[in-house]
Amino acid sequence: MLNLLAQADPRTTSTTLEFDWPYTAGDWFLVALLLVASLFTIWMCYRDTRRMSRGWTIWLTSLRLLVLAALFVIALNPHLRSQSEAYRPSHVALLVDTSTSMQQPEMDPRDAAAANRSRTDAVRDLLEKSPLLDELRKQHVVDVYTFDSDLSGVRARFPTMFQPDLEGSASSVDAVDPEIDWQQVLESGGQATSLGDALDKLLAEIQSPTLSGVVVISDGAVNAGREVRVARERAEANGTRLIAVGVGSTTPPVNLTIAKVIIPTDVQKGDVFELAAILQAEGLSGKLAEVELLQKHPDEQEPTVVDRREVSIPEDAEPFEVQFERNPAEPGEYEYTLRARVADVAETRLEDNIVTRQVNIFDRPLRVLIVAGGPMRDYRFARTLLYRHPSMEVDLWLQSGEVGISQDANRVLYKFPDARDEFFQYDVLLAFDPDWSQLTQEQQDLLDEWVSDAGGGMVLVAGDVFTPQLAAAGQELATISKLYPVLLDEVGLRLGARDEATTAYPVGLTQEGEAAEFLKLSEGNEEDVWETFRGVYRCYPTRGVKAGTTIYAEFTDPLARGAGGQPVLIGAQRYGQGQILYIGSPEFWRLRAIKEEFLDRLWTKMVRKAAEGRSKRGLQRGLFILEGRDYDVGQTVPLRVRVVNSQFQPLDADEIEIEVYDPNGRPQVPAPRLLRDRHRPSEYTGDLRVALPGRYRLELQIPDSAETISEEVNAQLSRLEAASLVQNVRVLESLVGNTGGRYLTLAAAATEVPALLVNQGESTVIDEQIQEQWDRWWLLLTLATLLSLEWLSRKLLRLA
Repeated sequence: MLNLLAQADPRTTSTTLEFDWPYTAGDWFLVALLLVASLFTIWMCYRDTRRMSRGWTIWLTSLRLLVLAALFVIALNPHLRSQSEAYRPSHVALLVDTSTSMQQPEMDPRDAAAANRSRTDAVRDLLEKSPLLDELRKQHVVDVYTFDSDLSGVRARFPTMFQPDLEGSASSVDAVDPEIDWQQVLESGGQATSLGDALDKLLAEIQSPTLSGVVVISDGAVNAGREVRVARERAEANGTRLIAVGVGSTTPPVNLTIAKVIIPTDVQKGDVFELAAILQAEGLSGKLAEVELLQKHPDEQEPTVVDRREVSIPEDAEPFEVQFERNPAEPGEYEYTLRARVADVAETRLEDNIVTRQVNIFDRPLRVLIVAGGPMRDYRFARTLLYRHPSMEVDLWLQSGEVGISQDANRVLYKFPDARDEFFQYDVLLAFDPDWSQLTQEQQDLLDEWVSDAGGGMVLVAGDVFTPQLAAAGQELATISKLYPVLLDEVGLRLGARDEATTAYPVGLTQEGEAAEFLKLSEGNEEDVWETFRGVYRCYPTRGVKAGTTIYAEFTDPLARGAGGQPVLIGAQRYGQGQILYIGSPEFWRLRAIKEEFLDRLWTKMVRKAAEGRSKRGLQRGLFILEGRDYDVGQTVPLRVRVVNSQFQPLDADEIEIEVYDPNGRPQVPAPRLLRDRHRPSEYTGDLRVALPGRYRLELQIPDSAETISEEVNAQLSRLEAASLVQNVRVLESLVGNTGGRYLTLAAAATEVPALLVNQGESTVIDEQIQEQWDRWWLLLTLATLLSLEWLSRKLLRLA
């Protein structure tokens, strides 16, 4: 509102003489007394001068009546009122949808006459190239807002060209056109469309008598927040006119979509692995879908079709799965592409029919060392399944065991390895609540070196026996404490107190946890395991996390919250070249209650995650460290790169630059710059916002080397935003309701919107001053003069 007042120009000032005329009964009583006094004065003057000439009678009567008249004027309180007024112009709000659904085609691609532009491009053309804004500015100030899951602030403001002159008529003047980068203003990327909430919030913020109306430009694909009815009711109560401009095709869609793919990132040579595609279709029930699997070896120029499936499409929107199995004979970085189509059908959208992923095939088994303070359940299940895994070799040290015990392992140890070459052969250390005090300081230093310099991975599982001892330990275990991603609490929930742990609390996945590949345990049509899993009863308390730690899941018991927030259930950090995972509860064995395979997948994926620094040990001088490979369009991808010089020491540079190529193969300009992590001098961090669906390629030229490291991330439309391929006209029509507005098509907006919005500008008093007039010196002098003349006259006429 203050900004609109700033445009209240020109100003006018008016001055008027006003009186306080009689209004109440008391006021009229005083007037009556004054009238009676006047009549009494006339009678008295006539009586006193009846023997004199008429001239003296008139003279004396006039003097007394003039005094009474002056007193009457004073009683009316004459005053000058000076008012300064400013014109508050009429204003219009444009509310534009910038959710990712606006990246979809404006028109059905099957229409040969349709322009090849997105909905966002269509809106940009409307605002930038059509006369809509110029026509609106003839009468109104125009503010542009955007929304997706929430309302933005004012993204652009256009001053009005309407100017009232001093006499109250209106004229138009030229106004300077503001420089607006429409591509930036309308950049889409929101993960949800909350039209009802955004519009309701806007109406609450801009409520004003000068608001002519709100124009909503959207495809109507509402998928979050409250119903649009809430905003419509507020508009009706405020008397605000709503106009909805629909964007997008209204033709029923015909489309086949690869909604999700499940492909491992790293596979041991010789392991048969599965590639699964989850597909959905609209308008194609009963037809045959052909799904092809293409494979590209690093030495090949073009991918080749290695497998093909045909499957009958079920009822609309019902997902179905297609699976492939592969077992490449040679190691390397393979590129797999899943491509789906329906023969002789023109689809509404084609870009969602193809998905490409990379799989690293390595030719050596992972060597895992399991250390356990005691035979807890998670230890027993993890030991057995990892030992039976064909691509893993498992040695173990059960600290509570005696010499000669039998365990499912390739080799049973009775102490921690002392020799560097003996210990450095392992890729992962899986520790179940171990008694770290049994390690000497030399062994602790060896462990630290193995993680930071050799890329060893650790999975640390907290327990109720030895973890509290570690939390309370002093300098004797400082090296071990440094390896933990979290700050363990010395006092808190006692894991062994069954009477205090009678309720299971769901696993609270964070945004990073939802995107993490190693926590995606469901395959095919299986329901999300984390939504089905009842949760865990206990979690070791933490008082915070260390710098660089990623929290994937939290313990959701509200009573367990401490000074550092909820206890960390799953967390991880990069430690030098190695990856360290922390598990805050020894109860993930409860996943077996849903399905045994879920627990198997969890431990297998965790070990693979921890072994990332070893499975890619060919990239010693540089390594991209990503939390996941699949992101929704509009999300920010956290980037972390470890890079060292030829002596494997941190670089001298405080920042590095990486090359990013978008799905169209164009380099991003300017290139992202990563800043040194002050806690880890050999690592650099930054972020990347993925604005387009498709594959992004990241590349880094290793300084003083011909070697280039690369990685890929995949961006896809949010499943919420991609669910509707057509404009939801019904929602937009219900939005305008009884507000006095209308639903309009995009083509009609430029001509019809200005005609629906009347000028609501008004003049407003911004300053007022009142100057009393009855206390002027000349008025008092006049009264004194009249009374003196009357007294003198009566004295001379001997009437006094």
